[in-house]
Formats: sequence, structure tokens, C-alpha cells
Amino acid sequence: RACKQPPREAAAGPAEGPDAEGQAVDYTQVPKEMDRRFERLDPDGTLRPTIISAGKSWTRRVQKALLASPETQTLGSTEQKQERDAAFDLLDALTKSGALQVDHASLHIVIAATHCFDKTVIDTVVQAGVSPIDKVERSTLIMASTVHAQPPAALIREAQCPRVRAASPGLFLEDL
Repeated sequence: RACKQPPREAAAGPAEGPDAEGQAVDYTQVPKEMDRRFERLDPDGTLRPTIISAGKSWTRRVQKALLASPETQTLGSTEQKQERDAAFDLLDALTKSGALQVDHASLHIVIAATHCFDKTVIDTVVQAGVSPIDKVERSTLIMASTVHAQPPAALIREAQCPRVRAASPGLFLEDL
């Protein structure tokens, strides 16, 4: 069970699916919303955006027929572009250029942030007497609340609420 909190309307966050009117959600706004929440809820400012770059060459295993042996291929940037274009062409053909809905499909989005400490973890604990776990937990709750479009209190087990509330009271503000 989640932390007890006053009832409130769920805000239409960037990570929710289509809204009540069936309008599409712009997932490119998720990083901006996350930055806004980090600025507001992370007083230490220890989170930094992280750029994830795919490698220049990819390795794939293909099996041309059901009983054929799998083959390993290396794809350079040109081959990657050809395969990506072929995948989008197939999706375009299957949906008749977007006229048909794709039911039961999933969209996976990867969002990353780097947690930066001024000191090493040991120095943070020994010299400053601060638990880095509380700071990372706060950062994780900020990210999760953005992705799930839920207040942080809704994502915490009720038994853990007093501890988290004591370590990060700013997460429990009414208007996130």
C-alpha cells in the first residue's frame, strides 16, 4: 500500500498514454519534465543528464530459416540505417501508413541520469555524516514519479513513508 495522502486528481504527466480525449502524448517532453522536477525537488542538484549513445557497429544473430543455423553479422552505420528504414517501412505497411491502430504494442523509453557527489561515497558518510542512499532514493523517486505521472507518495510502501518523509520532506509537497 502506498503512503496515505489527501485525494487529488492525477496530473496528466508526460509518461501517461493517450489522454482522456485520445490525444497523443509527446514523449520527447519527458526529459524536460524530469529536469523541471529535479530543479524543484532535488535541493542538492546532484543529478546530471546522461546521453546514451549506441555503438558504431552492432552485432546481430539471424536465422534465415527455422531449422537453419544462426549466423552472426556485424552491422556498420550504413547497414544499421538500412535495417532501421526496413523496420519503419514494415511498420508503415502493416498499419497502412498509420490508418490502422496497433493494439497491444509497447513503447519502451530509456531515460538516464548520473548522480554526482562532491566527495566519494565513503567521505560523504564519514566526513559529512550524510547517507548517500537517502539522496539516491530521493533521485529515484523523482524519476519514478515523472515516468509514472504519480506523486512520490503513491510509489512508496506505507511502512517506509515516515523514513522517506524525514529524509526528503520536499517530495511530499502538494503540487508537484
